[in-house]
Amino acid sequence: MLPLDQYQVFQMDRPEGIEESELGDALKWKLKDFLDFSPSEAVSDVFPFPRDASRGRGELVNVVAARKVLVSELVRLVQEAGLELERIDIAELALRNLVCRLDENRRGAALVHLKDNYGQMVICRDNTLYLSRKLDVTSEDLRDAARQESAVQSLALEMQRSLDYYESQLGQVPPAMIRLVARDSVLPLASMLSSYVAAGIETLDWNALGLQADLDSRCLPAWSACLPMPEDGRP
Repeated sequence: MLPLDQYQVFQMDRPEGIEESELGDALKWKLKDFLDFSPSEAVSDVFPFPRDASRGRGELVNVVAARKVLVSELVRLVQEAGLELERIDIAELALRNLVCRLDENRRGAALVHLKDNYGQMVICRDNTLYLSRKLDVTSEDLRDAARQESAVQSLALEMQRSLDYYESQLGQVPPAMIRLVARDSVLPLASMLSSYVAAGIETLDWNALGLQADLDSRCLPAWSACLPMPEDGRP
């Protein structure tokens, strides 16, 4: 699975007359002004953009682009380890598999995953990814007494901006609760953030997901990637 800092996602108009299997290659050439490398050095794919979030802009798709050499290296590592590669996923689609399980009423659910050097916020509704945003925050800043208050406020501001964008630009009702996953469970981050964010914030309950112990947050995207979508009907 590609981590958030190893690929880019763009929203683009879906061209007419192009087969689904050819969309990724066709659209990557339109990214030449946005990528810091040539489209010929890129590997790309697409996934759907929610129709009810396009706000009159026509049919859109999400285009994912990554350096071909990076993906080739990952494929080589898998093969040399004696494993059989099934698919290459990206962080937000992996986390979607988890977040859609938190959306019990199909009214939308949000998750914030904090890593050592950045965070990621994902909002899904009805098994569909609506928003993914990188959060510029480090665990070091959150733990440092001198920088902690500023870091918490900055993180809360980015979370609130994501909720505002979800409502104003995508035309959706923001979820009432944000689940939080962080490696440092000593800090009461949920309560520290709650006074700055309109939605409620709570630490993710692993027991509700069938786990007897807390998952190491570093494994969250990989673990989530292995979850089947609920509509698959698999246990």
